[in-house]
Amino acid sequence: MTRCVRSYILIDHPAHKRNRICKCLEKHNMKKPLTPKAHGVLDYVFSGVQLLGPSLLGINRKASNTYRAIGAGFTVLNALTNTPVGLQKRIPFKTHQKADIGFLVGMSALSLAAPIRKDKRALAFHLGFLAVAILHYALTDYNKRS
Repeated sequence: MTRCVRSYILIDHPAHKRNRICKCLEKHNMKKPLTPKAHGVLDYVFSGVQLLGPSLLGINRKASNTYRAIGAGFTVLNALTNTPVGLQKRIPFKTHQKADIGFLVGMSALSLAAPIRKDKRALAFHLGFLAVAILHYALTDYNKRS
């Protein structure tokens, strides 16, 4: 058996060649704590934070409008995703995962936008939200059935 290293976790797995880095945690039956239901509930919470948070924190209007649009879009996506908390269940959860990846890439790029970068409150909100969103993605079991 060889050792496979990923995210500072050593895993014995016979299928991997010596000194190779594992590219797939799911192959090792790593249990992620967030089920599709928990992910969906947290997505609704995150949407609410995006819709209301910037205005409550006094963040500039352009940044607040950007967050409102993102929050509204993700509310719709979550409502249409096939999870126990989805309302229409038209989008498979694996497709929702791809949208989450796009969201994280977009949010990362948004860090460079002037309305966020130049406003200390907006930047703090943005970076904090982005960190929690990355954690949310990393802890979700996208392979679990809804």
